[in-house]
Amino acid sequence: MTSPTDQRAMFASLLLVSLCVGAAAMIDSRLDDHWELWKKTHAKKYRNEYLTLCTLTVRLEVEEVRRRELWEKNLMLITLHNLEASMGLHTYDLGMNHMGDLTQEEILQSYATLSVPADMQRAPSAFVGTSGTDVPDTMDWRQKGCVTRVKMQGSCGSCWAFSAAGALEGQLAKTTGKLVDLSPQNLVDCSSKYGNHGCNGGFMHQAFQYVIDNQGIDSDASYPYTGQDEEEEEKEEEEGRSEHIQQNVPASWR
Repeated sequence: MTSPTDQRAMFASLLLVSLCVGAAAMIDSRLDDHWELWKKTHAKKYRNEYLTLCTLTVRLEVEEVRRRELWEKNLMLITLHNLEASMGLHTYDLGMNHMGDLTQEEILQSYATLSVPADMQRAPSAFVGTSGTDVPDTMDWRQKGCVTRVKMQGSCGSCWAFSAAGALEGQLAKTTGKLVDLSPQNLVDCSSKYGNHGCNGGFMHQAFQYVIDNQGIDSDASYPYTGQDEEEEEKEEEEGRSEHIQQNVPASWR
């Protein structure tokens, strides 16, 4: 005969199983193949829980069911938005990516953690244009060949490094006509003495100062991104390499 404590534990366990079964019933089974493909594409793995009832051990995919529900909700949002975009109600489309199983709060906690110091001074600078030059209504630097491919920073707080590298890529292409992927990892690892903190945040102007003093920045091909703080690497240019490792910063940029 079971004790009252055991009976309460069994009741709670059965209730948990019922809730999991109910949640699973809300999942659209027609999306099973798409869900599995999405998990494989983004290397998603979820924690399973095991519950023992008498002599029976039940595998509860609590985490996966919750993530599946979020994924389906976001998929519906994307589908409806794109339908409205096809009718001219929006000027852009949405697509499913690796964040499809996250809540908005989780995304903000992981990817929007920059905190600007209260004592940071931002001196305004006047725009200096060319006299008599017509200013176009729009400008798309992608069409000018000054923008490299979209990149992913991962869970490392290195947005500042990607921003700085991207600005330098555009300037390099505009000045030399050569579009090269530059290395955010170089900035993450090597600009700490300028006030940056690697994956814990930094600022573009401090990264620019490092590049100026270093007389260049490595290419992404020679100093690839790892998404974590690493020891600073010393790079030497190899004879016959198709791309120069160090892209010099023209004096006119300083």
